[in-house]
Amino acid sequence: MNKEEFLRQLNLLLRDIPESERREAMEFYQSYFEDAGPEKEQQIIEELGSPQEVASSIRKNLFGEHYEDYDFVKPEQPCGRPKKSNAARSILIAVILVLTFPFWIAVAASVFGLLVAGAACVFSLIVVVIVLAGVFLILGIVFGGVGMGQILTGFPAIGLMLVGLGMLMLAVSILSMIATLYVAIIILPWVTRAFIRLCKRPFQKRGASI
Repeated sequence: MNKEEFLRQLNLLLRDIPESERREAMEFYQSYFEDAGPEKEQQIIEELGSPQEVASSIRKNLFGEHYEDYDFVKPEQPCGRPKKSNAARSILIAVILVLTFPFWIAVAASVFGLLVAGAACVFSLIVVVIVLAGVFLILGIVFGGVGMGQILTGFPAIGLMLVGLGMLMLAVSILSMIATLYVAIIILPWVTRAFIRLCKRPFQKRGASI
């Protein structure tokens, strides 16, 4: 061990004491080596003992006889108490994801299939409603026209009945159109946005979980 290694280890061992005390101790031993000169470097190291012994002596002077009750750093710990590493947890998560990959793929495929089927059903329902609304519109016009003809030709009772039936069909057609437009303009975009947010959520939380 040379002077640089001795001072480096001592500096690491004293990282948990007050900064002013640590700086003062390091300056003292740095000057001690410099005053002795390079030729007496090994002799000074033998006289002082190991960096652990020197650090223990300094702590004993600072904290008293019970300095061993404090949680001091080891030479291999560069910054005080070691922080728990996330490497083991990351590896465990990676292993779990690999092992359960088929399961999550199946779940994702099932959910996607259900969503596609639901969207297809909604689209089909909209098409059916539009077609029925068109049929009721045409029938309403036809019944209304026929009813007006019956009124003018001397059959007012039948004519009024046909006109009323035609107006009812026209009302059903108009209401169906309004409901379809409401679903297409308001509900479908809302469902689409909710689905997009649901798909983005796992990726938005990923950085926090790993």
